[in-house]
This record gives sequence, structure tokens and C-alpha cells, in this order.
Amino acid sequence: MKKFASLFLSLALLFSFVTNIQAEAKPISVWIDGEQVQLGENQPTMEKGTILVPAKTVLQKLDFQVNWDQKNKVISGKKQGLTLLFQIDNLGAMANETEIGLLAAPKVVKGTVYIPLRTVSEAAGYEITWNKEQRSVSLKENEPSKGFLWKVEKDGSTVYLLGSIHIANKAMYPLRSEIQKAYDASDYLVVEADISKMNDEKVQKQVLDLSVLKDNTTLKDHISADSYKKLGEILKENGLPENTLDTYKPWSVSSTVDYLSSAKEGYDSGIGIDAHFLQQSLENKKPILELESIEYQLNMFNNFSDKLQEEMLKGSIENYFAEVSGIEDLTKMWVTGNEEQLLELTKSASSNAELNKALLTDRNAPMVEKITGYLNDTTKKTYFVVVGAAHMLGENGIVPLLEKKGFTVVRQ
Repeated sequence: MKKFASLFLSLALLFSFVTNIQAEAKPISVWIDGEQVQLGENQPTMEKGTILVPAKTVLQKLDFQVNWDQKNKVISGKKQGLTLLFQIDNLGAMANETEIGLLAAPKVVKGTVYIPLRTVSEAAGYEITWNKEQRSVSLKENEPSKGFLWKVEKDGSTVYLLGSIHIANKAMYPLRSEIQKAYDASDYLVVEADISKMNDEKVQKQVLDLSVLKDNTTLKDHISADSYKKLGEILKENGLPENTLDTYKPWSVSSTVDYLSSAKEGYDSGIGIDAHFLQQSLENKKPILELESIEYQLNMFNNFSDKLQEEMLKGSIENYFAEVSGIEDLTKMWVTGNEEQLLELTKSASSNAELNKALLTDRNAPMVEKITGYLNDTTKKTYFVVVGAAHMLGENGIVPLLEKKGFTVVRQ
């Protein structure tokens, strides 16, 4: 009996070991929207917990156009304004202008390029899940964002109005197809300011010239001691000296703190709605028009009163330390296309008379005049206009002002 028990135990251990080996040897399967991707001999591999998949097959399955640059060892995929770049043995990928760190580098296996699946899926707007028991990875396309899109027509001329959020996270993509189709059908992209020029030397000089204090004062002289102390904590937390921004005006510092807040929560102006379409226009050489300019917007902030600038910075600091940031609600509002929330947001901006006048009232009227010009264009062109969503509604919003001029504005 003891001999039999010992044999049984040995067999149990042996078969348990074999079962584990078989489980580990089981190929990883890839599923996209419930359909298994047939990969043939080019099976996925796992490195450092990262699943690598044959790039061309998977990218094409996700509707990307694929290109291989043999000289630079770079494989790229393009899809509706999104360009992904992966370089062999490089731990940094690019999603449009944004660099993404990788845990495992792309590589070539038996002549086939392999890339990290998670990076591709999340950038393309898919949710990815891993089933350890089945060794299967599933991609499910996120619900498209509804956004805020209107259409105005006159005698063959068409203007699409898209209310934008200037910073975004990956959850805001993909956009619903109606938005992309409206852009594709347009002859021009129109933005508030062409932010693709921000790295131009001339623009950088303007930014610095307007941002820096020139009256022999420092930031300490323009804000409260408490705000300055909290600002120092923020800078220190981000690995910067506490006096880094001492020579800058409060409005400029406020912008910097807002950037740090958004980056901390995974938001990036590089994938904002306007940046998304600017990238497409630059690649497709679609003409870009501006309702304003970077210089105009810089001067607008620079002309804010000292009191308003200090209030802005104080608000930015409070937002940085807040447990729940309003940016999540802003994103949800845009994703769901909630017009009531957008109107409420617009009303809240009007509570400060100076801010409301500078940000909305003084800007919306000139924007409407330019849009009216597009609609009166006898060449019958189509314009895709992307401006901040807060400009659209409210008493002095672009939509009501166009309606007062006799145009019919239809929500899409």
C-alpha cells in the first residue's frame, strides 16, 4: 500500500509538472472585438510581462496603414490622425508628437517585426485585458467620444463647429465617426491658434518676452506668501528648485502649474482635440487657418490685471493639491457630449467679469465675424472649425450669435 501511495504521489507530481509545462507552452491568443486574430507561425511572445505581437498583422487588423523603413528600422502605422512609430531595439515609441516609454523594445524575429501590443491598443482607443488561465489577450474598442459638433450651411458653403478641449487623455479617443467624416469632407481646418508653431524660434521669443518680469520685481512681490510657499512645494515635488519661476509673471506660472497638474493625471496638450486635427492637416497638407493667433492669446493673458493673475495662480495651485480634479468631469462632459454641463461650465466662467470679457465676450464676436465670412464665401468651400467648447454656448456663445445673424445651426 505504501509503495502504491508513493507511486501515486510521484505520478501526481509528475503530471502536475507536465500540466504546468503545457500551460506555459500554450500559445498566446489575440482577440479583437471578440474575433481571434489568426497569426499563423508568427505567434506572440512575452518579455518582462509585456506581450509582443507581429506588427504588420495586428496593425492592419486595427485598420492602420503600415509602412516599414528598412534604413532606420522603423515600422509605422497611420489611422485617422494617429501615427505610431516603433524602432527596433528602442524603448521609446511615438504616438503623434508624444513619446511613450516601453517596457520591452520592438524586435525582429525570423524576419518579422514584433511590437508591444498594449502600447498599440491603448493609443488606438482599445481596452486591453489579459486572461492568465487561457493565455489570451483581448482588445475591445472603447465607446467613441460624442463631443460637441454643429453644422451651418449657406448657399453651398458649409462650416462645421467642433467644441474642443485643448488637453486630453487616451480615454477621449476614438472620436465618433461623424466628427472624423466632417473633418475629411472639409477643405480647410480652422483653429483658434496654430499651436504647431509653438516651437518656432520667433514664437518662443515672444513667449519668453511676455512671460518674464521686467520691472525689477520677482514673483514673491505679486502673490501671497502662502501661495509662494505652496508653489515651492509643487516645484520641489516635480524635481525643480523652489525658486525656479521667481522671474516669471503670475499668469505664466499659473499656466505652468496647470501643465504639471494635467500631466500628473495623464493628460497631454499634445493629444488635445485641436492638436489631433492639426497633426492630420500637417500630414495631409490640408490648409490651416487661424481665428486668432498665438501672439493674440499671449497678449490677452499678459494684459490681465494683477488681481486676476494672482487669482488664476491661486486657483491653479489649489487644483494641483485637490483630491478630485475638475479635469475628469470636463473629460466626461466631452466624451458624453453633455450640452447642459457645457452650458453650466460656460456660466461659471462668466462669474468673473474681467475673465468673462477677456476669454469669451471679446473673442467670440470676432470669431463669429470670421465664420460668417466663411459662410459667405462664394467659392462654396467647407470649413472645419475647432475652438474651445466654452466658446460655443451661453448668451454670447458662437452658436447663439450665429443664430442671431439668421443662420440655422444644427447639432450633429
